Amino acid sequence: MRIKEINYDDKTIMKNGYPKIKKLGACSPGGEMTPFVWNGRLMRMELDDPTNGVDSSVPSCAIIRDVETGKVLSRFAEDSYFHAAYVEDDTIYVTGVDMKDRGTINVYESKDLINWEERVLLSNPGWVYYNTGLTKGPDGYVILMEASHPVEHIGTGFTHFFATSPDMREWTFMDYDLSFTKERYSGGPWLKYSEGWYYMIACELLPCRHFTNYIYRTKDFKDWYVGYYNPMLMADEDDRLISPRAADLSDEMIEKITTTGFNINNSDPDMCDWNGKTYINYLAGNQLGFYYMCEAEYDGTVAEFLKHYFE
Repeated sequence: MRIKEINYDDKTIMKNGYPKIKKLGACSPGGEMTPFVWNGRLMRMELDDPTNGVDSSVPSCAIIRDVETGKVLSRFAEDSYFHAAYVEDDTIYVTGVDMKDRGTINVYESKDLINWEERVLLSNPGWVYYNTGLTKGPDGYVILMEASHPVEHIGTGFTHFFATSPDMREWTFMDYDLSFTKERYSGGPWLKYSEGWYYMIACELLPCRHFTNYIYRTKDFKDWYVGYYNPMLMADEDDRLISPRAADLSDEMIEKITTTGFNINNSDPDMCDWNGKTYINYLAGNQLGFYYMCEAEYDGTVAEFLKHYFE
């Protein structure tokens, strides 16, 4: 069975209007990220890649940053890439694709953000994975995996696949026909369970190579509802602001962001609840080696933010 997208029709009304997202500016040179709250402080896991993916011989890693101070608390996961984080109780889990075996996803666990334990989360020989998203629903854990191979299972560009686990150790892959989506480019995914729904955000390629984000949701991974107020983020001049909380942005990078850096991209978003608002991070740039991280906020909780797109 293939998925079905459910979109607006001629009876759809605009009840709430588009969510108001306030962009706050560039905040880090980091790549894929996850903001989270730890002991009452706003933190962020970031991919730290000095060459922005251009030179694989230069080591990259994941870092944990205190958002308010900019201080880096730890560095780890040098053997993986495309990191994402998930926090449950007193443990943070960071997933990353093994760059020596692209069909293997590693997980790094910590209870203090300093010391990390590594293990293989899952392996699927012959596959090539990129970004991941991990969440927990009523029946256990679900992981979303962006893939480009094997070609017989891939649609246009990248395609997202899913697996489930009761304990984050034994995984069952969903039917590959339940992938999202083979009809068009879909990258940089994010997944979260909230109030009975699995919400997914995916990067969509617009005509003439511009990139944005669309929000979808499902209960069964068969029927996917398209958010009425898409797209979520579009590249604009506010991406060239510099946030007061910017950290590790060199003078050269700031000059490029604010003057000549070509920006046609808002992608790879992640978010968390912070002080009654939704704190959002996303990547801007050109999808050709120039990228930087921005921050934004929505005046409401993450649950309210996600529901807004469908009401």
